[in-house]
Amino acid sequence: MDPRLRLAAAVGWSIALVSLAVALVVGLLTMREAREALEREIGQLYATHAQRLIDTIDTNLAGRRDWIAASAKLVGFRDGDLSGPDRQQALTDLKAALNEVEWAGIVDLNGVVVAGTDGLLVGRSVGSRPWYTGAFVGPYIGDVQNELLLDQALPPTRNGEPRRFVELSAPILDRAGNIRGVLAVTLGWSWIEALQRGTLAALRDRPSAEILLLGIDGTVLFGSPQTPRRSQIDLSAYPFGTSHRVDRGLLAGLARSTGFADFPGLGWSVMVREPAALAFRAADRASLSIFAAIALGGLVATLVSVLVTGRIMRRLAAVAAAADDLRTGRKTQFEAPGSDDVAGGKGGSRDEAGRIGRSIASLIGTLQQANADLSAVNEVLDARVAERTREIERLSNEARAAALVRERLRISRDLHDTVAHTLLGLLTQIRLIRRLAEADPSRLPAEIRHAEAAAQEGLVHARSAVSQLRYSPVRDDGFGPALRRLVSLLQDRTASRLVLTVAAEVEALTGQTAETLYRMIEEALRNAVRHADAATIHVEVAVDRMSGMDPNGGEGGLVTIVRDDGRGFDVVANPSDHFGLIGLREQAELIDAGLSVDSTPGQGTCVTISMPLASLGIAPHLG
Repeated sequence: MDPRLRLAAAVGWSIALVSLAVALVVGLLTMREAREALEREIGQLYATHAQRLIDTIDTNLAGRRDWIAASAKLVGFRDGDLSGPDRQQALTDLKAALNEVEWAGIVDLNGVVVAGTDGLLVGRSVGSRPWYTGAFVGPYIGDVQNELLLDQALPPTRNGEPRRFVELSAPILDRAGNIRGVLAVTLGWSWIEALQRGTLAALRDRPSAEILLLGIDGTVLFGSPQTPRRSQIDLSAYPFGTSHRVDRGLLAGLARSTGFADFPGLGWSVMVREPAALAFRAADRASLSIFAAIALGGLVATLVSVLVTGRIMRRLAAVAAAADDLRTGRKTQFEAPGSDDVAGGKGGSRDEAGRIGRSIASLIGTLQQANADLSAVNEVLDARVAERTREIERLSNEARAAALVRERLRISRDLHDTVAHTLLGLLTQIRLIRRLAEADPSRLPAEIRHAEAAAQEGLVHARSAVSQLRYSPVRDDGFGPALRRLVSLLQDRTASRLVLTVAAEVEALTGQTAETLYRMIEEALRNAVRHADAATIHVEVAVDRMSGMDPNGGEGGLVTIVRDDGRGFDVVANPSDHFGLIGLREQAELIDAGLSVDSTPGQGTCVTISMPLASLGIAPHLG
């Protein structure tokens, strides 16, 4: 069953993986479709129950409003004082007719309660209450609220919470239609609780469902153990009218009050909802069952496919065994099913295993012949490699010797530029002192001080030369920074103004060619500082990509110019006196650079160094 060892097992496991993938996709699609169908079905069911309950509440409120209005008319048509015993009896009969009536009372035109059931609130002023002022316009129904005066007068509730009331009122009119007072009735919540229990009974097959009565602002007026009263529900996600949706893990159906007849309603809403995980439990179980069935079928298909594929690929396994025998050296010829038949003129097997065996046998024969030919060629190549190795060792030794010569030349140039110049000045000073000792001894102290200063300068130059043998400014700092440091150092030692311009392409060069170019610029600068007596010395390193300086035919070159406006000299007169120019030419030859020195006495000097960009590792063309 290991797919790494048997192709049949790999085929079987592939079928198993495909089956599992199909089971997963089908299960997910089934679960999604089932959830959507259940959401529509259960959501519509909850929305229908919510609509039925809110319609019942609106109908009850409208009926009770009309009933209170009719009772107010009966009270008004009777003659006598509003506080008389017959009005008190009428209030008692009114409360007995409806169990949800918590209190009924008559209020005169001064806003004082003149009669009330059980004598409650009699003599109290209620003129500021909304139900009192609203009754002068017509029959009035107020939103739910806590009536503190009435709640304090009634016996306490079993759970100790304050009572909530719906207040109804209607004007008391005499036979002429004049208002004599107001009939007020407060309804408790028992009738709404009865309606809620009736709706829950209709949903008894969904015990996890809860029914909420919501105020116009989404405050829970009548809740459940999961969602207590005064909780807040966001109604903005639900469109007006009847709707359902899944929100925050709850499947909910919502219906808003639309009133009844001429009663506009109080803006209440009823929500019936249930946790989505419980609502969709049946769909999830069905999806898992489908997934398990398909997965089990895939497992059975895997076992069957392994067995069937094993029989089909038996000849291919024989080909693999023959290849292993050839690989391990147990046999020198490839013997696969069908290859013997080919050798005997029978044509061999025509299936895939036979064709593979014949192809491998032909390929192995060709490879064995090629190996024999390669062995002969390798013997010849080994002899040539040995000869080339000896040649490379000889060239390497010559290169090391040339490198030593170049380093000795560089050291000699550095010593010429520093120590030799200083010693020559010191020797001249000593000769002058010797002559002054005979001619003018009074000047000896001053000239001795000059000689001491020359010796001190020579010591500094010697130490600097030794330091430069250890320090490579271009390698350590880069071509551009090294040039700027050199110019800054020389500027401190000369009255000439030094101006440096370096192309951005060569700022970070660090190779041996760049090091040699730096030494050439340093030599030309030092010569100009010491001998030119110039007002300004310009150093410019520029890239000319179209100059055609590449000796290999490429385009682009690097041009370096060191130019001064000093005294100049005659280059042709006696070039052997200018050891520095000889050093410049030697260094130019080392890096295959062109060197030209143009100078005329009294007109300054210009040293130009040109070389191809390729020798510095810079691309000759813009990208």
